[in-house]
Amino acid sequence: MSPQEAATNSNRRSRAVWAIAVAAVALAVVAALAGIRWPFGTAAPVENVTLALSSTPHAALLHIADAKGFFAEEGLAATVVPVSHGKAALDLLSQGEVDLAAAAEVPFVISVLKGEPFGIAASMLGVSTEMAIVASRDRGIAAPADLVGKRVGVPLGTSGEYFLWAFLIRHKLTPDSVTLVDLPPGRIVQELAEGTIDAASTWQPIRLEAEAALGDNAVTFTAPAAYTVTHVVVGRTEYLTEHASVLQKLMRALLKAERFNREEPEQAIAVVAQRLKLDVQALRPGWQELDFRVNLLQSHLVTLEDQARWAMARGHAERKPVPNFLPHLYLDALLAEQPDRVTVVR
Repeated sequence: MSPQEAATNSNRRSRAVWAIAVAAVALAVVAALAGIRWPFGTAAPVENVTLALSSTPHAALLHIADAKGFFAEEGLAATVVPVSHGKAALDLLSQGEVDLAAAAEVPFVISVLKGEPFGIAASMLGVSTEMAIVASRDRGIAAPADLVGKRVGVPLGTSGEYFLWAFLIRHKLTPDSVTLVDLPPGRIVQELAEGTIDAASTWQPIRLEAEAALGDNAVTFTAPAAYTVTHVVVGRTEYLTEHASVLQKLMRALLKAERFNREEPEQAIAVVAQRLKLDVQALRPGWQELDFRVNLLQSHLVTLEDQARWAMARGHAERKPVPNFLPHLYLDALLAEQPDRVTVVR
């Protein structure tokens, strides 16, 4: 081979190598924009997660994340198990039927007091205005004081019972001045309409259904400053610590759902209404009052401690020193994804 031919071949090889390098960079850019991991074939495997979600707006971010494909985008194959309310979701978690559950903090606190090894991965909603006492006027109820001596339906050990207690205290009524009737959420409207109970302490959409069932006979009492309900994602401590990647993917999907709700609220309402098999009009009135935000705040610890004292005083758990709830907060996943959302002192 002549020196000229050798030089020509060398130039060709250099151009070929350069072209391959440019193509590789271009493919890497395209892959990054498409959310594909590089190099090809090393993408994190899809992981399974089973979620017990209440058929209420409180679990909306999780419902949105599933319906809009945010779980799938983050590499989660999610199986949703619908339940009536958060306490039922925690029951499934306790039985090992699901990996994670969505619930208000009251049944979570009671579960911890009873020895369940549960932890909170994130809070996803706070609301202070939706809970209410819906009562029948024909039972002589026109003001909060008229509840004395009446039968009030409520699922015991839930945020509904805690709200009723806070409402009575706020109106300087003793908690024992009413008779509590333990009812599952699905029976409250019927029992109220049939007159088996005089009033009910409940949340949306049951509150709206109860008001509709009673019609002009309904009287509703609210107390926005009495209690802010927080709804959280709960898992068994062992699961939370051993499935860090699942929790991080879950946090990313929740943050996407939060942004979707903020930017497209009407679409978000439509998605949740379809998932819960509700009329959009039943969700719209109180939707703006629901503060959907993924976080873990120092104030949550104070609330958990207060609710623990209440739960023990009401007989939901044996009396003992208030536990330290810090070990029951799993901070790592949200810290890894958006640390400014975590204000817990650690």
